[in-house]
Amino acid sequence: MHVRESPFADEAREMAAAFAPAGWAFFGHWHLEQSRRILALSREGASRQETDQAITDVWNTEQPVLLRNIAMPLGRFGRGIDLEFQRRSQQRQTLINEAIQCHQEGRFAAAITLTLTQIDGITREVVGTTFFKANAAPTEADYTDDSTLAGIEGNLPAVRRAFSQPVDKVGRYGLVSRHGVIHGQDLSFATKVNSTKTLVLVGALAEHLESRADDRARRWRRVRDREKSSRSGRDANGRLLDDRGLEELYMFRADFETWVYNQIAFERTLEHRAAVERAHAHLEERGLSRRNFDLPVVEHDRVMWTFRSPGGQFLGSALAMPDVVSRPIPDQRWTWDSTAKPASPPWVISEGWTIAQGDPTTPNWAFRGFYTG
Repeated sequence: MHVRESPFADEAREMAAAFAPAGWAFFGHWHLEQSRRILALSREGASRQETDQAITDVWNTEQPVLLRNIAMPLGRFGRGIDLEFQRRSQQRQTLINEAIQCHQEGRFAAAITLTLTQIDGITREVVGTTFFKANAAPTEADYTDDSTLAGIEGNLPAVRRAFSQPVDKVGRYGLVSRHGVIHGQDLSFATKVNSTKTLVLVGALAEHLESRADDRARRWRRVRDREKSSRSGRDANGRLLDDRGLEELYMFRADFETWVYNQIAFERTLEHRAAVERAHAHLEERGLSRRNFDLPVVEHDRVMWTFRSPGGQFLGSALAMPDVVSRPIPDQRWTWDSTAKPASPPWVISEGWTIAQGDPTTPNWAFRGFYTG
């Protein structure tokens, strides 16, 4: 979709022109009718203070749920592409959620300061330089695009100037300037209006930067995989140092076997072709090679599969559900973690298989989560 060519484009440009110079970042989750109402007020000569207060009221009273979840899109950054970047983005999401809580409790200084630091980090990671620059070089990204409302002309570049305004002397200015806030130059920045503007900027940047974040994540994963491919041996826990794809395989197992469980539990059948197609789709989502995957057992109530990692380890999993009448439905799960491929499923020969009713416990199945480390 080319937003600039849509019927709404001219109206969006006018809203951006009216609100962005004051630090309001327009994007797709703005309340349309209320934005039109405030735009009409602006046309009629309403002061900046009046429009600031009106927009603040909308975000905090008309759509507080959207403000509360403003950082949620960050959790998608790098999803299915690069887990390290996804982890960092979700940790940033957690920190901004803390800022939102501060905002809701009226602790606006804490909310603004914490949010500004994360905007700085997000844009440095995705764009390569901070969003906050009073005089950006002509060669730098201009924060415009053809596919999002946040990227409409005159929007984020104007917001960037507002947030990058130099404050060289200590005083009471009440600005959204990062320089004034972080360097202690503005002693009266901590207002509900400024806190709302800062959180809304997170939403606009998340909308604008998502596709760029995916591109960056792909590059990082290629670089990281090349570095890992030169490693050999195992760490003190027995995990391969060349652990390419292992955590992605953990996520694949969760995705695929959730589907398998539902097929057996609710459809009472498991068809081989459908299982292969579903597995291949999830492998693609996680950036894993189909060539390394094998699905030797697909029966009406159980499945077994294996995957050879780039580091040469065979990882496998098996799920059996012999009783779908009981509630809750019991299941049996096993994992395989070896340099050799399993010769048979665990219900035939259990040797080498590990019971995994919770998370897998063997070294190469380890997954450290998203919000730690």
